[in-house]
This record gives sequence, C-alpha cells and structure tokens, in this order.
Amino acid sequence: MRALALSFSSSFSSFVLPGSAKQGENQPGSVVCPISQWRYGGATNDYCLNKNGCRCNCNNGDTAAGGCGGRHKLGSILTREMFEEMLHNRNDTRCPAAGFYTYEAFVAAAKSFPAFATTGDDATRMREVAAFFGQTSHETTGGLGWNAPGGPYAWGYCYNKEIKPKSDYCDRRNQQFPCALGQKYYGRGPIQLSWNYNYGKFGASIGQQKQLLENPDLLLTDATLSFRSALWFWMTPQWIKPSCHDVIVGAWMPLSRDEAAGRLPGYGLITNIINGGQCGRGRNTAGEDRIGFYKRYCDMFGVSYGDYLDCYNQRNFGKEFVDDMSLKLKSI
Repeated sequence: MRALALSFSSSFSSFVLPGSAKQGENQPGSVVCPISQWRYGGATNDYCLNKNGCRCNCNNGDTAAGGCGGRHKLGSILTREMFEEMLHNRNDTRCPAAGFYTYEAFVAAAKSFPAFATTGDDATRMREVAAFFGQTSHETTGGLGWNAPGGPYAWGYCYNKEIKPKSDYCDRRNQQFPCALGQKYYGRGPIQLSWNYNYGKFGASIGQQKQLLENPDLLLTDATLSFRSALWFWMTPQWIKPSCHDVIVGAWMPLSRDEAAGRLPGYGLITNIINGGQCGRGRNTAGEDRIGFYKRYCDMFGVSYGDYLDCYNQRNFGKEFVDDMSLKLKSI
C-alpha cells in the first residue's frame, strides 16, 4: 500500500520460478438423507442435522469448524476439502510460504469473528468466502509473471510477506502507534497488513499492541495470528471506508458522494477498500487478477458473482480522504 489513508500493500513482485461434495448418509433404521445442494457444501440444510435422523460425513476438522452443526457455521460453507482445492498449490516447494497456511489456523482465527461467513443466506455466505480468498489470494499470489501450471488463479497463498518492499511503511506522524526502532511494517499475512498504525490497531484489538509494534514479524511465525490480522481488516471499517464484510453481505449503502464517485456495492468496492491505488485508472492487470481469483472461487461454490466487480472507474477512497483533510486544514 502506498498512500497513508490505505492499509495494505499489494506490491508483490512476480513469482519467479525455474523454467467432492460430501453426502448426507442415513443412520441405520432412519430416513435417507439427501445430498447437499452445494458441490462443496457439507451441512447447508436442516435435513443434515442430527435431530432429523441424519449425519454428515465430516472429519474432525470440519466438525470443529461447525460443518455438521447446522447451516450457520463457517465449516458448513468452507470444508477442509474445499480449502485444499482452492489453495492446492500453496504448499508447493516453489512457494516461499509453503507449509505456513493451514485450514486449522484459518478456522481458529475465524472464531474471533463470528459474523464472518455466517451472515445472510447460503449464497451470500459463500460469496463472502469467495471474496475474502479472492482478495487475499491476489495479495499472496505466486501465479503472476510465469506460465503457472493450472493458470495464475491456482497459486494463491504462495507468500506470507511482501518481497522487495519499497519503504519501511512507518508513518512517523502517527504517535498513537509509534514505530519501534529498526522495525519495518511492510505487508505480512494473507491480506498483507501494512503500516505501523494498522499493526497497532490490530494489536490493540487483541491486547498485543506493544508486541506487534515491536515485532511485526509475529505475523510470520503464527498462522492463526496471521489469518486474524486479515479477518480483522476484513471485518473492521477503515477511516471513511466501510468494512469489506458489510459490502459483500449487502449491509452497506452508498452515500450520494459514493454514487458520484462510482462507488457502488460489489467486489470492486472491496478492492477500493483494500488497495484504492488500483482504482480509478481504467483496466489494469492487478484488478483483473483479483477478479480472476474471485470468479474461480465463486464458480467452485456455484454462486453468482454479483454486480460491479471492478473499480476501474471508481474514485479512490484514499484520495478522497486526503482531499477532505486538505479542505479542513484550509478552513482553519
């Protein structure tokens, strides 16, 4: 991320390299349980609840995530199998973060944000998971810049830190979350959390403000903490920007200034929230990459993409914030 009003960096360099749905099954002597309507769903309907005489084919990980506990659990949307299929190249030995990101770590992190992927109907919940992993897969992609096997959208979560950062991402004007001596706050984790104030605010939200400001590399040593940083940003409104969660579940409505700026509810607005520097400048490779990941995951879930997928003609939230501050200073 470049501008101080934003919160991440997507300045990943290209990755340089050499050269099924589970079915409900009937209990002995009970009703026959239908197959889930979703290809990767698991327990998305009431007929797959134990009280109806059915049980689901869950492994322990899915059960821990709520996969057999009913329709309003994350695990009923994102099963272990789905996670592995979405990110099946993340542990390739050519990926610098191989072995870091796990399903267990994601599920553990999501427990701190119970509204994530549990808001709205099943299609909305699936779309939120697709949007979250679409954006974070772009931020951690290893598929750009080479002839990636399976295509570039099969190589999310290859990295857990920004390579070749262009600055230390320290806003020295921010005294609430001061930079620690010698530390750099470049992008780390699934969403590439950047800047000292974002490390500070996330740290404060979990009671670890001092620890994260003094050692931002903690996000590289603990996958659950790393996922929590990404989900924290996803679920939390930033400055004048709504949360990504509120946008994707339809809880945010544009103001007149948003409509005038072309900012309408959709996946493109989430790109504007995460990295507005890619918005308002026409079609671009980074924007196409974000959309490509999102479409792949939506197709896997079998849900529609929704409207306004890009931000090519949207005014950058960050630029508007800077302009507003300039006007306020002039009026003093």
